[in-house]
Formats: sequence, structure tokens, C-alpha cells
Amino acid sequence: MDKLFIPIRLRAARKVSGLSLGQLVDKAKLQVTRQSIFNYERGVMQPKPATVKIFADTFGVSEFYFYGTSTTVDVPMLRSGSDGLLTEEELYELETKVCFLAERYMLTEEKADVMPEFYNPMSHITVSTFDDVIMAANRLREVWNCGFGPLPAVLRLIERKGIKIVSMPLPVGIWGLSTLIDGCHPLIVLDMHPLKTTVERLRFTACHELAHLLLRFSEGCNVEKMCNKFANFFLFPKQTFIEEMGALHRDSLVLEEMIDLKEAYGISIAAQVHAAWDIRMISREHYDWWFDERINKNWREKGWGKYTFPETLGREKRLEARGGK
Repeated sequence: MDKLFIPIRLRAARKVSGLSLGQLVDKAKLQVTRQSIFNYERGVMQPKPATVKIFADTFGVSEFYFYGTSTTVDVPMLRSGSDGLLTEEELYELETKVCFLAERYMLTEEKADVMPEFYNPMSHITVSTFDDVIMAANRLREVWNCGFGPLPAVLRLIERKGIKIVSMPLPVGIWGLSTLIDGCHPLIVLDMHPLKTTVERLRFTACHELAHLLLRFSEGCNVEKMCNKFANFFLFPKQTFIEEMGALHRDSLVLEEMIDLKEAYGISIAAQVHAAWDIRMISREHYDWWFDERINKNWREKGWGKYTFPETLGREKRLEARGGK
């Protein structure tokens, strides 16, 4: 290969895989030292092609990944997803880690002889207003045959529809990202660590990123807010929410009733309060009271119920099993 080995790609693969320098030496059964790998990652030394092949086999990617000539991801989508929270250096490291996960996933599909084509049923819809978001959320439920009740296992649902989801630690303030692999394969990256997120927030984040991937937004539209509203009403449709609340207009919301709905629909108390204000079920004063006096003081909603249906990923593991036969 005439291209140079890219040091950060080895470091990214090792870190995402949770391996120390010594553990990588042991796992790969390398005939090089821990110090050599350290020097590869710093760019002080270039590994031999045979060593790069061992790295590729160990991490489940192609050799081309380490030379930057394989799978690509849509960096502008990553930049918009980070919302200015990351430096250029942090963005580059994040891009490299996402490239590694994308490359590994695509190779797993190739080995299992499963290369699905993704169909976006919402490609013709342009979102400009709140009503557009409601319509889009309802339309997607209809197309995906979800009905208008609770959606268990949202991550599995999204995986079944041809969207790849991977889990990795993300920087502070970022719970999820979405991008396109090679310009056409949708990918959602979630930070699923229980110390960082809750199951309700995880579900909401996945649906927020789903909106980024599926919807088009008019110029000047506040995309992040629209994606939040889509996530809210995809998880808990507007009409269903009104019916569960018993009326279109309420003087107040009661914590105990929202706990019951949280446990049934897997949507947080905060998201329910947002939804109630969005459809003007409650006054702005009551909305502000909920956040000032309750939610901001207990953002993890401890003691306010919990959605107990597990949210897990399974597709990549199943493909690995098929490819290994």
C-alpha cells in the first residue's frame, strides 16, 4: 500500500475496543512490544504490513481502515450533532472512532452476506412547523405499522428498519449522533452508559437522531427543537397523549399520573411536560413551575418511576454469529 499508516486510527480502534496497550499485544498475539504499539499510535514508527493485517483481523476491520481509504462517514452531520461542543481536535478523534465502528459493522454485514438497502419513507416530507412534526411522527408510525400505543424496544425497531446503531462513550453533553456511512447507509451512535443516561432518555435520543436521518428541514428551521418534538410525539402520539390525559386542556399535571404513563410509554416526566406545553394543554406558568420546582432539581427523575422494558442492541451480534459459521 502506498499510503501511510494513520496513527490515530489504531488508537481509536484500541480505545473503542476497551483494550490497553498490553492487552492488545496479548489479544493479537503480536510479536511486537507494548512500546512499539505506543510508538505506532504516536506516529514515531510505522508498522509493517503484516502487523497491520494482524491489527485488522483483531479489530474486525479491513487493513484499509488504518490507511484512511475505506469506509467514510458524513462529517458535517457529526459537526451539527455536536452543536459546537467539541474542538476541531475532538471532532477529528470522534470522526475516527465512528469510522472504526462503521467499518467494523459494514464488514460484519459483508461476512454474513447481508447488505440491506435502506429505504427512507419520509424523504418526501419537508418539516417547517410544529404541525409538520406531528404529521411526520404519525406518518412514520403508520408506515412502520406501529399503531398508536406504547413502543417497546425502540432500538430494535430502528435496527429492523435498516438503520445501524452502535454504542460508544461520547463526550460530555452529547448523548447521541447520527451520520451516513459512505453517503447512503444511516448510522446512529448512542452513549448507553447507565451513569450518563436513563432508559427513557436513551429512547428519546434514538428517536431524535432518527429524525435527523429521515426528515428534511426548511431553511431557518430550528432543527434540534424539531427533532426533539418529533422524538416526543413518535414515542407518545399527540392524540394518544390527549386521551391518556383525559382532556385537551388541563389546569395542572399530577406527578403520579405521569409516572404511570412513563412506565407504560417509556417517556420521561420532562418530555411529558414539554409535550403538554407544545400542544397548549397547560399554561406557560404551569410549564415553568414544573421545570423550576421539580424537573431541574431532579433531572434524572429519581423516585419518579422507571421504564422497565430493556433497550438493547442485537443486530450486529447476530450478524457476527452468522458470519462466523
